[in-house]
Amino acid sequence: MKIDQYISELLFQYDCVIVPELGGFVGNYKPASIQSIQNTFNPPSKQISFNRHLNSNDGLLANHIAQKENVSYDRACEEINAFTLAIQQRLNAKESVLMEEVGTLFLDTENRIQFEPKLSTNYLLASYGLTSFQKSPIKRATLEDKITKEFKDRTTPLKVVKEGNTSTKKWMLTAAITIPFIFFSIWIPSKYNLGGDINYAHLNPFKPTPASVYSERTAVPVFEEVDENDIQSQLLSSSEDAYFVKVAFAKNGTPVTIKLKEQPTIEAVSTFVATNKKELQYHLVSGCFSKKSNAKQMVKSLKEEGFNAWIVGKRKGLWTVSCNSFATRREAVDALADARFSNVKVWVLNY
Repeated sequence: MKIDQYISELLFQYDCVIVPELGGFVGNYKPASIQSIQNTFNPPSKQISFNRHLNSNDGLLANHIAQKENVSYDRACEEINAFTLAIQQRLNAKESVLMEEVGTLFLDTENRIQFEPKLSTNYLLASYGLTSFQKSPIKRATLEDKITKEFKDRTTPLKVVKEGNTSTKKWMLTAAITIPFIFFSIWIPSKYNLGGDINYAHLNPFKPTPASVYSERTAVPVFEEVDENDIQSQLLSSSEDAYFVKVAFAKNGTPVTIKLKEQPTIEAVSTFVATNKKELQYHLVSGCFSKKSNAKQMVKSLKEEGFNAWIVGKRKGLWTVSCNSFATRREAVDALADARFSNVKVWVLNY
């Protein structure tokens, strides 16, 4: 009885086939893949793996064998047990067990069962008829090849010129150059007066360039004399409170602004008015403590929360801590609601 063949048949329909006391063969979907080294295209498949912890009898393999072999369920279970025992004996003897169309079982160095699936069989029914194939990569022209080909196409082949026509073509080329040159050398002087002053940059090759003549400057520049007394009188005419003054060094000249002294910088004046806390008679008491250290700790906590807290004094042997103080009772009562809204247990004290 070829039980390994029945396992292979069930793997086409089910994702898990369990062999009692041996393990389960599990099928997992594997998408299509490409092997870039061998240029091989593989279709989607069901990859088979082995799990030795799936060894409880679910009845799938036994029922399939009973139907195929036309035997009872118990008889099929006995055949499966004998098959499992034979595999375990061969594995303990360090032999590899080949299961047809499924794979190979063997023990590793730590005596654990390992499984190597047979890749030639594709158990995915959706990929029926699809096989792996190998295709050579398409060789596309590189940029260098395109440029080389383009230059080759542009290159024109050399034409062979017969020896007899060489002298005739040389004479025609010489005549084509000489005749226009002779015509323009006669026509241009007759059309334009090249001897006239038509080139003001002295670029006329037919007229000599005149020599440079030095002419001495006769006019002497006159500078207006500066009157020091006038400048001093302008400076003295400014007021004592002036920081800048405008002085003209010439009669019709533009006046220049001169700085006399530094302007004093205005320092910012603080508008804070110190308030004596003793004048604030109404206090929002947050707590009373027998130890002053505890009162100071509460003041620190209240200040971190944003309150203007301080120790009012000692009342009935207890240090009284206020989270805020006011001059009138009305202000204290209005602030009391806000303080209680902030989950602070306070009460008003007239101290």
